[in-house]
Amino acid sequence: MARRLLIIDDDADFAVSMSRALALEGVGCRIAPDGATAWAMLESEPVDVVLIDIRLRAEDGTELAARLCARHPGLVMVIMTAYASVDSAIAALKAGAYDYLRKPFFLDELMRALQRCFQLVDLRAAMARAERELALMRQIEATSQLAAGLSHDFRNMLAVVRANLAVIAERLPPGDSLQPYAGDALEAAVTAGDLVTRLMGFARQPSRPPELQDMRLPVRTAAAMLARTLCAGMRIDCDLPDAPLLVAVDAGGIGTAVVNLLINARDATEGRGRVRLTLRHVWRGGDYARLTVEDDGPGFDPGGLERALEPLFTTKSEGTGLGLPMIQQLALLSGGEFRIGNAEGGGARAVLDLPCLPPGTAPGQGPGENM
Repeated sequence: MARRLLIIDDDADFAVSMSRALALEGVGCRIAPDGATAWAMLESEPVDVVLIDIRLRAEDGTELAARLCARHPGLVMVIMTAYASVDSAIAALKAGAYDYLRKPFFLDELMRALQRCFQLVDLRAAMARAERELALMRQIEATSQLAAGLSHDFRNMLAVVRANLAVIAERLPPGDSLQPYAGDALEAAVTAGDLVTRLMGFARQPSRPPELQDMRLPVRTAAAMLARTLCAGMRIDCDLPDAPLLVAVDAGGIGTAVVNLLINARDATEGRGRVRLTLRHVWRGGDYARLTVEDDGPGFDPGGLERALEPLFTTKSEGTGLGLPMIQQLALLSGGEFRIGNAEGGGARAVLDLPCLPPGTAPGQGPGENM
């Protein structure tokens, strides 16, 4: 990950030479000769760490650090000075500085200080992610209470729909052109029934872990079903591996995730775009099955991207705001991860990582057993 550093020093030669040395260490630097320039830079582009000289032309670096800390409370600052003293060190720490360096210093000394700063930045980012995930789980738990109240009546209505669809499917002549559509409708009704069951336990740990299954099957089935029905005007490319990818996740949950992502892609492209589903094995400290769904629509706007995983948040006039949060819940409860964003070439990109057995493991065979 690229590191971003702002150097505030009126000694141009020192600042430039230091930025060049840090660039060789993979640290990108910007230089400001005074507080006004630094202030403008921070407003336009955030940085990870700020190095501030304690003596600037017309201002005190310690006072500048205090003002920056008040405006940007999470900013990690290091005070530099060629006139080190106990009093100046205490003043720097009171101003909000995280560290204090005495000039002149060697590059390795500076890098050690910066590494401590970057570790603090990473720790804060990890804590913020954990807090967001905890807030999401609390929202999901509240949403589950609402969903449980609606599920009973909805399930009864689905039972009527399924019964009628079953009669229609049985009475259609063999080879009738409507047979695939009736079959899709019946399968969707069954999936909807499973979805209601999952809504009643939304954000709650299952009583027992699901059985291992090949993740390719629910992905292929859901994609084929929507290609004939709700996404008939779109091009759906499905790239699946040759070897099974066995995951301990309910097939209905995976199928529902694919359906939600494809419908989002359809809505984003007005039903005429292209979407690509890719399923691969990846290693990220363990074996994971990675499902990537990309479309060629306009992608997420910044506000929508920030709130997209919040339960009940939606930008659609008829949306429920439960699709993406349910995929997030599926990932979290399975020990995986769900990420959304914009692809480099444009369009939305969703990535679902779920723990899996190593490729080639047969059903019923543990990862350490030989074929």
